[in-house]
Amino acid sequence: MITMITRNKMIFKYILVAVLTILLFAISGCDVLPPPAGAIKPPQYSNDANSSGEDAKAIARRFLIPGTQFAYPIHPRNKDAVTEIDIDGDGQKEIVALYRGREINNNNNEVFGVFILKQDENHEWKIFWQYQYDASIIALDWGEVRDISGDGYPELLLGWSIGYRLGNNLDIFSLANKPEPELVSSIKYSEIMDIEDRRGHNNEVRPVFVMYLFDPDMFDSSDEGRRAELLKILRWGQTDSTEQGLVPAKDVYSIYYEDTIEEMQKSLANYWNDLRKWYVLADAQVKSGKSNDALTSIENALKVVQNFINRRIYDKNAVDDLLVYKRKFDILKAEAYIELGMYSEAISELNKISDSYQEDDEELVKVYLDLGRAYIGINQFGNASIYLNKSCEMAELLYEKGSALYIMNSYPAKVELQYIKPFISKQ
Repeated sequence: MITMITRNKMIFKYILVAVLTILLFAISGCDVLPPPAGAIKPPQYSNDANSSGEDAKAIARRFLIPGTQFAYPIHPRNKDAVTEIDIDGDGQKEIVALYRGREINNNNNEVFGVFILKQDENHEWKIFWQYQYDASIIALDWGEVRDISGDGYPELLLGWSIGYRLGNNLDIFSLANKPEPELVSSIKYSEIMDIEDRRGHNNEVRPVFVMYLFDPDMFDSSDEGRRAELLKILRWGQTDSTEQGLVPAKDVYSIYYEDTIEEMQKSLANYWNDLRKWYVLADAQVKSGKSNDALTSIENALKVVQNFINRRIYDKNAVDDLLVYKRKFDILKAEAYIELGMYSEAISELNKISDSYQEDDEELVKVYLDLGRAYIGINQFGNASIYLNKSCEMAELLYEKGSALYIMNSYPAKVELQYIKPFISKQ
């Protein structure tokens, strides 16, 4: 009997220890099991401590110019002003710090800037590189260090807010293994919606930029068609070793425009005559590869355009504005024809459109590009080359050669020119 009581006490003791252990883990939050797959997060750049154990922010604070303080970016959310990361692949982490304030030793001028700290052979921290802005800047809209080019080296992305009507400026610095960081792209924008990793055609995961290019009236305008044209889905790319920058990421368009299509369809069900929403819908359908749906939307939109023209026949300005929209729909129609393999119909449509433009109209970049693509479709590579080169020339006329806007707008034609190069050489 005594033995049984002793055995029961021992069992009770083991059970009590087990229960207390479980409660202890639950309270302390210790992980005794590996996390589920959904909870596993990708590795993040460290902002806390370097190899010596000293806090990175404390180190960076010693190098702040008198009168300045750390600048915390508005976007992405929860980004720190100080990032610790190996920028040159040598196994040693550097410290990237963003700052703002009034430089006491320089007439109390307001300054915004960035510096990078490296350790020398004696493990002493030194300013390796510094970049300071002279322009009048309101805030740091975007600040991030990440690899956008896919070369294994991170880039520094700085989006400086200049003012409500003046927009923002995104500067991209390459931190690749060079003597020092290099400004490789600069582009004005109204808003960056997101920069997120997406898988492309070649199964590689690369950041995609979802952003509105700069327009002083974008936020006040009710012209959703104009907003649709300003929305760009971009990623870092290049046509050759000398020209690289943000270029259209067509392979992920369908991901981003699906919600737009659904939203516009619901809205148009309530108000059929909204010309701007018809344009946004048709544009999203073309970009998403829904060409037959786009042609239906365009047909409906052109009826709305003609009805408006008939009502305003004596208002020349109003009619001129409507004709601008008609041309935009005609371009979308030609693009839908190309996607459907209706190349002759596209060429006929585009030739009519091109005659109605002024010589320096920015839409001719797209018209000539589409003509080139249509001629490729019927194997007339000579004509295709003529129009693709005209598209590049028009981009150079409108935007400074080598600029972010030039690279973005000439890139599609240059890709097509590269594709037809072997066929041209055989003719």
